[in-house]
Amino acid sequence: MSHVRIGVYALTSGTAKEAGDRAQEGMLSAFRDQPGFKAYGLAETQEGKLISVSLWDSGEQARQANELAASWVSENLADRIRLESTQVGDFMFFESA
Repeated sequence: MSHVRIGVYALTSGTAKEAGDRAQEGMLSAFRDQPGFKAYGLAETQEGKLISVSLWDSGEQARQANELAASWVSENLADRIRLESTQVGDFMFFESA
């Protein structure tokens, strides 16, 4: 079963679309270079928060993704978003159509 890393970010300037485009170009590439990476996505909530979700083979890889994400955001998006919280956990189930 997959392990999940969830980051919740507040948008501090610019638009969610701008931040999302930069994350898709940069953060996705950084994650893809890591062992155990399975998937990554970014969502915008109705309240304007950005929710980063990535899937990993192991819990340790998901925890390491927290460090990678913090470093990448600090170098590339610190002027636009601020980390509010992170969570790492195991999927109990995940199904698609």
